Amino acid sequence: MRVALYIRVSTEEQVKEGYSIDAQINVLKSHFENKGYEIVNVYKDDGYSGKNIEDRPNLKMLLADSGNGLFDMVAVWRINRMSRKQLDFLQIIDTLEKNSVAFFSLSENIDASTPVGKLMLQILGSFAELERNQIIENVKMGMNERAEQGKWNGGIVLGYKSVNKQLIIDEKEATLVRYIFDLYINGKGYKAIANQLNKEGYKTKKNAFFAIPTIRTIIINPLYAGFIRFNQVQNWNERRRAGKNENYTLVQGEHEPIIDLAVWEKAKSMNEMKSHKPTKTFHGHFPLTTLLRCPMCGQGMIGHRTKNSTGEYLRYYQCAALRSKGSAVCKTNLVRADEAEAFVFKRIEQITSNPDLLEKIVGNVNGKVRTLKQPLQDQLEYIQEQLLNIERNIKRLIDVIVTTDNPPSSVVEKLGTLEDEKKKLIETKKDTEYELNRPTIKEVSFEQVHQVLMGFSMVITKVEPVKQKDLLHSIINKITVNVGNNPDERSVKDIELFFDASINNDFVLTYGTVHSD
Repeated sequence: MRVALYIRVSTEEQVKEGYSIDAQINVLKSHFENKGYEIVNVYKDDGYSGKNIEDRPNLKMLLADSGNGLFDMVAVWRINRMSRKQLDFLQIIDTLEKNSVAFFSLSENIDASTPVGKLMLQILGSFAELERNQIIENVKMGMNERAEQGKWNGGIVLGYKSVNKQLIIDEKEATLVRYIFDLYINGKGYKAIANQLNKEGYKTKKNAFFAIPTIRTIIINPLYAGFIRFNQVQNWNERRRAGKNENYTLVQGEHEPIIDLAVWEKAKSMNEMKSHKPTKTFHGHFPLTTLLRCPMCGQGMIGHRTKNSTGEYLRYYQCAALRSKGSAVCKTNLVRADEAEAFVFKRIEQITSNPDLLEKIVGNVNGKVRTLKQPLQDQLEYIQEQLLNIERNIKRLIDVIVTTDNPPSSVVEKLGTLEDEKKKLIETKKDTEYELNRPTIKEVSFEQVHQVLMGFSMVITKVEPVKQKDLLHSIINKITVNVGNNPDERSVKDIELFFDASINNDFVLTYGTVHSD
């Protein structure tokens, strides 16, 4: 029987309980070698929590490989190595069963191929989830207790460095924080502050440009006035901002404040007053939002409205980077909305109504796809040949080890080297197969493209604005704009559907934008 081992250990478990990767591998290998089973691969998630599947790359690889006939059984040291969440655990077992792969847990000595074994797995899976929930609850209690004592629970924040979970002022960054508060209480808004900081060459803690949300986060953070705020949002991973908690902890912290309490109170009062101002309502829609790309920085463009001398509102698209980060990052680069939208609608209609042109586009697309696909197919064939050779060599070395009382250490070392090479090749094979299966590497048919574009051109001008935007985003990858000194000089340069349609009717495939649907 061919067995694949799955090994997982979180950083905390390894430190506290000694669940090392090597220890799990050794005990499992010893068990199966004594039975005469062949261990074909070891999937290791080192330093990963068992709370979900998505964050563990090698578990995802194992589940994918289970459908490719690479092994007959998956074995773990304990079932909580596979998952600490009951629903995820049952989904994993279900996937293995569908792929005719058995599951075995060494510590519990459970074989999932029997009805009793399956029942025991479900019961133990429930206990694993209970254990996880208790661990989470204990951690939360500990963090709440630390916060209530005014202690910092960790994280990255401008103005401080964290040393052993204690906040120590970083004087250079603290000067910048004081500067931001000074600008705010003297009347500058979030955008104006971000723009000024970017112009003056300041960067965030992560060496990025300042943006409106960054400034707002600093201004409303009581940490800078010497307070500890904790548990403002609960279950962030699942609920995100919807997990807002009104009863969060706010206490005097142990750390030294960066700003005076009077400055904090004034900034807080100004922020609350501004937050109650009615928001501006903009009429009109902008269906090409983020599809149009700024001709200077390449960022998506967003809607913008302005009045002319007669009081009439005009619609434009402007660079989104300017809107959030200021003129230090880019310029407005206004594009007339009506003209850009009319051009895009007309261009798609022209392509749809000219079968010869569309057929030429599809032919060019498929020709380029074949050119892109061939090297990947050649690489996959080469990898498969290499894997067969390594499998043969591994089997030969195992035969030597099994039939020799004291096999030379060089044979064992060579076996380890081959196992490492095999693992790397399997990873490369998966990457290559993934690339080959991407929509950008699949050929399309004339009928397929024509049908999609016909349906699109028939409904695009008739549906409500919100639907227009959804439709455009469903078939357009990006729209590039000509550089110009004013809106009259800026026009649509290229419309990149899932193939590239340029103004001068020179339709050329752009790599990475070919789609089969």
